[in-house]
Amino acid sequence: MAQNLMVWLLERRVVLEERAEQLRKQLADTEAEVTRLGAAEVVYQQYQQDADAGHPDAAAWQQALEEATGGTPAAPPRPAGTPGAAGQLLIPRHGPDADTGDLPADYQKIMEIVAGGDGPLQARDVARRLGLDAVPAKVEAVRGKLRKLAERGWITRTPAGRYLPR
Repeated sequence: MAQNLMVWLLERRVVLEERAEQLRKQLADTEAEVTRLGAAEVVYQQYQQDADAGHPDAAAWQQALEEATGGTPAAPPRPAGTPGAAGQLLIPRHGPDADTGDLPADYQKIMEIVAGGDGPLQARDVARRLGLDAVPAKVEAVRGKLRKLAERGWITRTPAGRYLPR
């Protein structure tokens, strides 16, 4: 009885630690988005003030807005392995020097599944291959990660909402 309780306690702790890590990553993503939107708001307010004064430089303001919202990085990219903060992306954009090792472990697993697929995969298929139940709460979490990977250029999303390796 005591050994079964200890096993249950250990298993429960592992599950909760994994959930806490997922929540930390979601929080970092949300905080990064809030920071980007705050920067965009400041740039837009400055543009409005400049336009009201009668001398806007549209090209300069467009560049500032792109930098503030992530179009062109305003700061050097973060070193691999550091969490997203201060407007930096937790899931980096795919580029010539990008490697799946730059991604968090759960995203790396998703990349392996998509790369090993025999065709376009739905989020439900990926969730099942991750060992998750095909219930909406689990599938939507996987779908969000797939979309983020597609938006950042790691994988391709078809018009039908299926995912392919890049």
